[in-house]
Amino acid sequence: MDSLSLVSNGSGWSKLPSDILDMVFKRLGFADFQRAKSVCPSWLCASRQSAPDNQIPWLIQFPEKGKDYCLLCNLEEKEKVYRIQDLGDEFANSHCLAIYGSWLLMRDPRYNLYVMNLFTREMINLPSVESLVGRLKIKRTIDDMFSIKINDRYDDEHVEEHIRFNLEIDFPLLWIDDKTKNYVVMWSIRNYMIYSTKGDYCWKHVDYCSLNTLGAIAMVCLDHKIYLYSNSCDVKVLEISGAIPKKMFDTQVKDDVRMPRRYLPNRGGVRHIERSHLVVTMNGEVLRVKSITRSDSDVWSFHIYKMDFSNSKWERQLITSLGEEAILLDQGITVLANTIKGINKNSIYFSGFRSPHYSRVNRVCSEKDVFVFNLDTHEVERPHQSFCSSINQSFDVRWFVPNYERKG
Repeated sequence: MDSLSLVSNGSGWSKLPSDILDMVFKRLGFADFQRAKSVCPSWLCASRQSAPDNQIPWLIQFPEKGKDYCLLCNLEEKEKVYRIQDLGDEFANSHCLAIYGSWLLMRDPRYNLYVMNLFTREMINLPSVESLVGRLKIKRTIDDMFSIKINDRYDDEHVEEHIRFNLEIDFPLLWIDDKTKNYVVMWSIRNYMIYSTKGDYCWKHVDYCSLNTLGAIAMVCLDHKIYLYSNSCDVKVLEISGAIPKKMFDTQVKDDVRMPRRYLPNRGGVRHIERSHLVVTMNGEVLRVKSITRSDSDVWSFHIYKMDFSNSKWERQLITSLGEEAILLDQGITVLANTIKGINKNSIYFSGFRSPHYSRVNRVCSEKDVFVFNLDTHEVERPHQSFCSSINQSFDVRWFVPNYERKG
């Protein structure tokens, strides 16, 4: 197993001009880029001004609680597994809520939130959850439990049940600019959208946008914008870049496409498992992706529809080609694959069981739920078994693009 955390003194290479180093770094793949950073301190410094152009999806595996490392692999290097180690005690006892590029949105056991760069170890501490201002108030009680009030009243008539409870963070989202460190972090609680941006000393909520009203079931965060998809199939876009979030787009979808569905007889609890995902492409198109399987099966299928903003409709015809792009379904984004070795174009990168949605159904988590789905052949490609064979309810495996940069 290779390590990406070693640094040598490499003094013979330390005097290369920065423009040459920049040319070198931009031609390297992710693994070679991380190795190059470890040549010497001057290369490490120069690497912060560059990033490799080939944005290849990798798998990251978070081990069980108490371990201060994670594992990485990609399909291009089938026999290699990389260990990112010595990430610290705080990381070892935290849970990853969301990923954007090389940045992780983390939550520690006391529900303190922070953003961490997986490779540089840089950390951004976020405001405490108790700093939330507005109609919603969160108060820490004892044993790291919480109470919550809305308009100075408890959010349920059974007050005793809400004096102490675990804080459930739903729909966690992260977007961050790797150079400026501008960021948007969003999550929800009790159907309220909570957010914070760079420079904020508290959390705020969006007054006019209740997830209960929206019935939101999927969200994507890109470049200060939040894309929301509701169970009524509507799409809303909010911009969070000023003092008050702005509603950029709001469509009431007409004549929605309802996907044909075959209901299974209730035989031993066997049932369909379906989930809707929202995806924003490189050129800003909005897609709806449905992942479908059965509770007793490890075979998945996917249906993709595109939003026609000119008439506020989902196009009725299924999309069968993504062109030169590939979907990372967990993050709701696409990446270009036309000139990059290591990315399967017209494919969906999927790691099915990360969502709590699936924990509520009678289905056992399996390494077979982590794969790349080819839309041309409907075949799947899986990582090498040594990486995914240990996947169970205690492990968390996700696709991500370490050097992700939105282009287009």
